[in-house]
Amino acid sequence: MRSGLAQKEKGGGIMKQDRRALLLYEPNLYKAFLTLALPVFGANFMKAFNELVDTFFIGQTANSVAAQAGVSISWPLINIFAAFQVGFGVAGVAVVSQLLGAERREEARENAGVVLIVAILFGVVLNLLLYLAAPWVMAFTGATGDVFACSVSYLQVRSFELVFTFVFAAFQAVRQAQGDTVTPVVLSVSAVVINIVLTGIFVQGLGMGAFGAGLATVLGNVAVAPVCLFLLFSKRQALHLEWGRMALSWPILFRLTRIAAPAAFSQALSSLGFLVLQTVILSYGEAVTAAFSIGNKISNILLMPVLALGSVLAAYVGQNIGAGNGARARQAYRVSRNIGFVIAVVGSLILLPFREELVALLSNDGATQTAAVEYMFWVLITQPLMSLFQNYLGVFNGSGKTIYAFWMSTARLWLVRLPLIMLFKYFTTVGSTGVWYAMVLSNFIILFLGAFLYRRVDFTPCRAVEEEGQAMFENV
Repeated sequence: MRSGLAQKEKGGGIMKQDRRALLLYEPNLYKAFLTLALPVFGANFMKAFNELVDTFFIGQTANSVAAQAGVSISWPLINIFAAFQVGFGVAGVAVVSQLLGAERREEARENAGVVLIVAILFGVVLNLLLYLAAPWVMAFTGATGDVFACSVSYLQVRSFELVFTFVFAAFQAVRQAQGDTVTPVVLSVSAVVINIVLTGIFVQGLGMGAFGAGLATVLGNVAVAPVCLFLLFSKRQALHLEWGRMALSWPILFRLTRIAAPAAFSQALSSLGFLVLQTVILSYGEAVTAAFSIGNKISNILLMPVLALGSVLAAYVGQNIGAGNGARARQAYRVSRNIGFVIAVVGSLILLPFREELVALLSNDGATQTAAVEYMFWVLITQPLMSLFQNYLGVFNGSGKTIYAFWMSTARLWLVRLPLIMLFKYFTTVGSTGVWYAMVLSNFIILFLGAFLYRRVDFTPCRAVEEEGQAMFENV
């Protein structure tokens, strides 16, 4: 076992070996996981808190129900366009972490450069597409009147953030692959703080409604993107990019795309399914749609630590597979699963008694409050299942088996959740409660598929790294 928290790396600089040691050598995996996951959780918590702040300010406006409903049905479309950054982020973590684990630093550098180039190109193109598509898609959902106006204005202003969020996603992937969970957190929290301040000014002070909330989010992301670029190219970093060596290598792009495509397609299909889900929910009325948005914002507080564990788990699995330590990768999954499940159970028990008070803070409409309290009950009791689901995804993404993550996410929504929702809607009299039932049942059923796919994961070095990596590097 290597010793010391910092040591000279071949070919450049001093790498922060405390992070590398936590990933590859720390015997106490519970300690290692919590050390790396806590900063990520902090950033995720701030994002969830930011969404709560947005919901709070919007909930105090005169047309709060329409505004909250408009923002709610906008989110799936935003996530469809963000699917590409999710996909290449997953690919970046998987490939770069495995190359670093195998001590192939120059290959890791060039792969990271391609991730950044693709992120910028996609960000620019998707910015234009989202702006133009917003009115058409919102009309498709059945949104009318104030809900339609709020959703379109929110989407169009949010479209201008895409190139900046894509840059951050590339930066985050590269740094997390190295085990650096702190720097992305600091930047993410900075963006959130700016967003919160500006949301209060734009929505509460200037009365700009949903448009103001979207504009605040954009400006927060704009502020941190230049810092991401500076750090990616800073020679003080162990793994830094070089402008003169930036090139769109087709072999590397092919390798990344092969891993990114299932993750991106999975995110896109999930978001499309969520858009269909929002359309169904909207058929129950604006109050139920707003309640769905409020309940998700509150429950996301519990989901954030689970997502943090999943992202750290992906880096753990990737680096240890690259280093030829499959047993440690398997052990990392078990540790992450245990921590996440306990957090979800305890958190749900804490929030359940106070859901009425929490909802009252975010809405001034009685019908919305009633529906949101009911939804929160069902979503909170399913949080432990979500923790298990996210840990399976962490293993699949870190091992490069993103196709497994695709099958699991897609099956949960399209093969289980949506059919159950339609079953409850057209063949029962439970009303909107059927949506909540379907969500709980789908989270439970899909775990059987996750357990099956987990047994099929090969914890030996990824073929893309082990067999093709050197050839691709030579072609650059």
